Amino acid sequence: MSLKQLLKQPNSVKTMINIGALLDVPTGFFVKGTRGEYVLLGGLGAITAIVGRGNRYKSTILHYMMLSAADKLMSSGDTSMSTYDTEVNIHEHALSRFISRFKYLADKNILGDGTWNVTDKTVYFANVWYEELKKFLKAKVANKKQLLVTTPFYERDGKTQQRILPPTFSQVDSFSEFETEDVAKIQDENELGDSGANTIHMRQGLSKTRFLMDIPGLAGLSNHFLLLTAHLGDAVQIAAGPYAPQPIKKLQHMKSGDKIKGVTDKFFFLMNNCWHAANSVPLINQGTKGPEYPKAGEAVISGDTDLNIVTLVQLRGKSGPSGFSIGIILSQSEGVLPSLTEFHHLKTNGRFGIDGTLQHYHLDIYPEVKLSRTTVRNKIDADLKLQRALNITAELQQLHQFNREFRNILCTPKELYDDIKKLGYDWDMILSETRGWWTINDDDHPLKFLSTVDLLRIRSKDYTPYWLPEKKK
Repeated sequence: MSLKQLLKQPNSVKTMINIGALLDVPTGFFVKGTRGEYVLLGGLGAITAIVGRGNRYKSTILHYMMLSAADKLMSSGDTSMSTYDTEVNIHEHALSRFISRFKYLADKNILGDGTWNVTDKTVYFANVWYEELKKFLKAKVANKKQLLVTTPFYERDGKTQQRILPPTFSQVDSFSEFETEDVAKIQDENELGDSGANTIHMRQGLSKTRFLMDIPGLAGLSNHFLLLTAHLGDAVQIAAGPYAPQPIKKLQHMKSGDKIKGVTDKFFFLMNNCWHAANSVPLINQGTKGPEYPKAGEAVISGDTDLNIVTLVQLRGKSGPSGFSIGIILSQSEGVLPSLTEFHHLKTNGRFGIDGTLQHYHLDIYPEVKLSRTTVRNKIDADLKLQRALNITAELQQLHQFNREFRNILCTPKELYDDIKKLGYDWDMILSETRGWWTINDDDHPLKFLSTVDLLRIRSKDYTPYWLPEKKK
C-alpha cells in the first residue's frame, strides 16, 4: 500500500469567488476549465479580514464583498448569509440600499426571508452564536449528497466535473468586540477596578484563539466563507527612550506602531486575504467642490462627502502578492461602486484603454458611448455593456500589472478591440451576452462565460469559445 492509496486528498481546486471592484486579478490566478476556458479563481477567499481605524468604511466594504459573491451564486443557484454584529450598530435599512445595487439580489427580499440573517449580541453572546452556526455547517455536510452543485473545474482525475457544496457566508463585525458569555458574566459581577476582572482579556483571548483554530476546518469542509473586521490602533509602548525596543510588526506590510486590536496571533496566520483600510477621503472635484463624479439630476452641493475613495492595502494574500494598494470608490448611501472604481482606476493609471480629450472620452473597446466626468456615473448605472467593458479593460490593465503567466499574449485594449473585430467577432454580443465571472451550475447560466484571458487567447488564435455554434467555429 502506498501513501497515495492511504491518504485522501481534498479538491484540487479550492473555491474562490469573483467579486469585482479590482479585487479579483491581484488575489487569484487562472485555472483551465472543463471546456478549455480559462477561469479567474480569485476575489473572495475562505477567510477574509478588513482591518483599519474608525471611519474607514470597513463594514461597507465587507458587506460589498459578501453580497457581490452571493449575487453571482444567486444568478444560477442559491446561498445563505449571516452577520453577527458585535457592536450592535447595523441598520437593516442601510443594508437594503446596498442590496438594491446587485442585479440578482435586487428583486429578492433576502433580509425578510432569512437568506441574509443579521443578528447581534443582544440576542446571542459570541459562543452561543458560534454554536448555532456550527449546527448549520454540520447540517450542510450531513446533507451533502442532496446539496452538491457543479463547478466549471475538473476533479483531480482531469475528467470528472468538480461538484461542491454551495458556498455560504458569515460575517463577524467586528472581531475586536467578539465577547463570550463567561467574559460578560465576569464583567457583570465585578465593578470597574475590581481584581476579579483581571482575567477578562486572557479569557477572551483564549476564546478567540479557539474560534480561529476551529473554524477553518469546519468552514472548509462545508464550503463556508468567513469575513471579519477588526479595529486598528496604536501599539502601546511601555518602555521609552532611545534604547527602547521597536514594536514588533505582526505583518510585514503593516505600518510600524500599528496594532490590530482584540485579536490573537492566529488571526495573522489564517487569513486568505487581510486588507488594511489605510485611508479614506471624500472624492471631491476641486473646481465645483462637489463630488468628482456627480449623479445627473442631483444638485451639486459644495462639500458633499457622500462619495469617498478608500485605500485598501493587501497586508497578507495567500493566493496573490502582498503590499500593493487599491482605491475603492464607495457612496455612503449606496455602498461600493465597482464599475466607477474600475473607471477611476483606468483614468488615474495613464488613462489605460481610454481615448479622447481630457473632458470628453470613450473606452477603446466600447467607442460608441461618449463619457465625461459629469455623465459617467449615470451612464454606468444605466448601461450593462459599459459595466462589462470597464471590467474587461480594468482586468486587462491589472494583468499587465500583476500577471506574468500571460505576458506573451498581452496587448492594449485598442489592439484587442481591432484584432478580435477583424476575426469576425461581434463586440456588441461580447459586451451584452457574456460575463467574466464563474458561478455554480455555470453551464446553465444565460450569459456565456468569456474571461479576459480568453479574449486574449481568441486574439492570439489559441482559443475558440466552446459556446460558439459549430458553423461559426
